[in-house]
Amino acid sequence: MKRLCVGVILFLGVQWLSAQQPTVPANAVEEMHNWNERLLEAAQVPGGNSSQIPRDYKIGPEDLIEVSVFEVPELSRAVRVSAGGAVSLPLIGAVPVVGLSPLEVEKKLTELLRQSYIKDPQVTVFLKEFRSDPVSIVGAVKMPGLYYIQTEKSLIEVLAMAQGFSDGPTRLPGQEILITHKARTGQPPVEASLATADSLSSETSAVAADEKTDWAEVVEVPIKKLLESGDPKWNVPIYPGDVVRVVQAGTYYVAGDVNHPGGFPLTDFEHVTTLQALAIAGGTKRSAKMGEALIIRRDASGNRIETKVDLKKIERGQAEDLDIGANDILFVPGSVTKQAVLRAVEATIQVATGVLIWR
Repeated sequence: MKRLCVGVILFLGVQWLSAQQPTVPANAVEEMHNWNERLLEAAQVPGGNSSQIPRDYKIGPEDLIEVSVFEVPELSRAVRVSAGGAVSLPLIGAVPVVGLSPLEVEKKLTELLRQSYIKDPQVTVFLKEFRSDPVSIVGAVKMPGLYYIQTEKSLIEVLAMAQGFSDGPTRLPGQEILITHKARTGQPPVEASLATADSLSSETSAVAADEKTDWAEVVEVPIKKLLESGDPKWNVPIYPGDVVRVVQAGTYYVAGDVNHPGGFPLTDFEHVTTLQALAIAGGTKRSAKMGEALIIRRDASGNRIETKVDLKKIERGQAEDLDIGANDILFVPGSVTKQAVLRAVEATIQVATGVLIWR
């Protein structure tokens, strides 16, 4: 019967928690404001990456290219690539350029002009604006969406375009930012494409040396190192077509006989221990059964795991203060007997207080 009651309480508690929005502590909101100020301030300072066109960038619709023909100013001009993927130039008409690099366009225009009226044309093509592939900024930012950049930008500059990190209750940033560089056709790195900015170690399977395929590199940047280390290597370059995802903070839950039950975000970018989670939830009530708390979580296969936690022993330093992870539930049961006694004591105090006031 006792287990049935506990099971019912846990079920109702989990159902209630699932309907709750995470509660954001005031210090977490203030921390986000500080981080955004630091981010926007850093965006005003030139980054550690020089602005240059990627060597293998392929021209796309709406890009703006500058065509210069030596000693033929009539043919030199800036032209926008049409939606159909071509540019129109005097003498040679419409020329398809989508999917070609600036160097490949130079060679193509040189050959076409040689076939027309110019004996030995010297053509230079410079990419002035990227417009074909906007940067996608998603996740825990204030203004997620598509942003057009004309040249390479730094990660901090791109985050500033999205007005920095979100400080709302449902989209606080987590520990890292994931940058997916646009897929390119060609030879991928010898091994995978998930790396940190300071280590290109692979986390995916190796690719055969002679295999030609579409591949995309994914780079992981820790938020703390980006904004606190001062090392420019974390301020990685962002190119048109890239996807920047600020991973959202996970949420843990505290339920049962605590003063402020609910969901709480993992806002410190590190970890939260059992006692820290309890403190954030306002501590336990006097009727709480401190020695019978539970941490409820799911393993990688989705199986439910319950770990008994003796909060009294943890407070005394006699037991390990376990970490609370994303989607974990810390449940502190209450004693029905204790609650009845406390209510009786409180009622007695109120009556006694009323008598004293009457007298």
